[in-house]
Amino acid sequence: MEECSVLIETTKSAEDKTSRWFDLPIDYELFRDLLGVEADSNDYQIIDMKLPFAGDIVRSTSVRRLNKLYFAYTDLSTEVQQAYKELISYCGGVEDLLQKSEEFLFYPECHNIVDVARYRLEHNIEFSALSEKGKKYFNLEAYAHELEEKGRYALCNNGMFKL
Repeated sequence: MEECSVLIETTKSAEDKTSRWFDLPIDYELFRDLLGVEADSNDYQIIDMKLPFAGDIVRSTSVRRLNKLYFAYTDLSTEVQQAYKELISYCGGVEDLLQKSEEFLFYPECHNIVDVARYRLEHNIEFSALSEKGKKYFNLEAYAHELEEKGRYALCNNGMFKL
């Protein structure tokens, strides 16, 4: 899993400002002890981050929201986490991706829709009655075209997802 950390700075007067890096999830007591402000206050801001879901974060994002997004991200399957940057454009954010990803079908090591058709031919029970000779003469291109017409697919670095 990618590193998940944020640099948080207090918004007190210039001479009293303190900043610290925190790994997610952030412990509220540790946060208070290190920065001298409560996690539920508005006395801090995020000034830097190392997060795969950085697009969901603004300077004023609360620690509570950071932790919620972190847990939503860690609840994603490994395949979806690996393809997060490609898949997020199909969703509104990490929470929306989590909700939608439960319906995604993942086709590992498929780099185009013909690969998906081949994968389905080899692995789906609907084709188990076909003999090896029947599979040899199966029209993959026509099947791939049908799959593409009936579904929405995303090509990612680790395979393809049917969305």
